Amino acid sequence: MRKRMCLFPGMAVVLLFTILFAAGYTTPAIGNVNTVQAATKKKDISREGKKKRSIIKGKIFELEVDKPESVKDKNLTWNIKDSSIVTFAGKERHDDDIKFKALKAGTTKITCRNTKTDKKINFKITVKNVKKATKGSSQNKTIYEKGSLKRSIRVNDELELEVKKTRGVKEHQLKWTVEDSTILAFEDMDDGIYDDEMEFVGIKPGKTTVTCTNTANKEKVTFTITVK
Repeated sequence: MRKRMCLFPGMAVVLLFTILFAAGYTTPAIGNVNTVQAATKKKDISREGKKKRSIIKGKIFELEVDKPESVKDKNLTWNIKDSSIVTFAGKERHDDDIKFKALKAGTTKITCRNTKTDKKINFKITVKNVKKATKGSSQNKTIYEKGSLKRSIRVNDELELEVKKTRGVKEHQLKWTVEDSTILAFEDMDDGIYDDEMEFVGIKPGKTTVTCTNTANKEKVTFTITVK
């Protein structure tokens, strides 16, 4: 009779754990407790994105901070150090994201401050001018070399040179010339010297240049040819 009484508490414990397991109860892990505590712990505002930004003059851009639920939009105040370089793009001054407009080239600092904690988030803004296309730049070019600008061939060998042209450029506007025709000559003059591609033949050893000119705007592509 005593043996049965000793076994009963053990069976009860096993039965209790079985019931709890079936009900979906699990013992909280220490790591989970720490995670919950860290999640509930108050935090302050933090920066969204990069601290340093480069903006083209005239562009509208947005800066943003991350904030906890305890911080309201009204607690966030934005300030521009030099408003001649950057200004607010709207009337809003208290929010977690604010839009600005780049006015002129220069560098300034924009700060978002949490008025409850005095925590500040700084952004360094550099405004740049739009680069103007210069004469001969790729933005203005109408013809481009196709392949290498430097070529080598042997005497009596044939060579084909070609340029790529932008839309609107006609083949009859592209004129080919040879600096020294005793070294390199047109393969067949009867075909003309106006086209986006041209064939040549090596005459004697030496070095010369071949130029394709867009007669509409005088733009040129020059190849250097060595005959061996």
